[in-house]
Amino acid sequence: MFSRLEGGAATACLLISADNLKRTCLNAAGAHFTRADMTPEEKSMEVSKLLADGYSQKILAYTYASPMSAQRLSKVCRIPIAACYRRIHELEQVGLVTIDREKEVYKGRKVRLYKCKLKTASIKFQNGKFVTKYDTWPENGGSEEDPSPESPLSLFDPSSA
Repeated sequence: MFSRLEGGAATACLLISADNLKRTCLNAAGAHFTRADMTPEEKSMEVSKLLADGYSQKILAYTYASPMSAQRLSKVCRIPIAACYRRIHELEQVGLVTIDREKEVYKGRKVRLYKCKLKTASIKFQNGKFVTKYDTWPENGGSEEDPSPESPLSLFDPSSA
């Protein structure tokens, strides 16, 4: 980002590359990336961020044993309902939570029950990089999914400083 003066007023400008323009516009409009839109590095970074987040940890822990609705999660985890839905959506986008089933509660009103898919997870700091590794349960009871490859995250590269 840089500033310049135009007619005495300072103007802030943000330079956006063409390949990031679509994502930037979607993000500004409040859209979320789907798993297909994320590069492996972006997905690994997002998973790391979610695993370190207190709300996400509570959601994953409570939905591990049995599926729960967002309303119930909000109440038992003491998370504001909007934040709960937002975090569930983010966890769903990276494949850590899935919709287990929908149940009808009253006059056709349906509630989604969410289930944790995370089996194991670890974040290590190794050789100057953060490495995230996690395994998830299979989607529909089929064969076990391949574990995620160890994905190094270069948050800060000391050689470039």
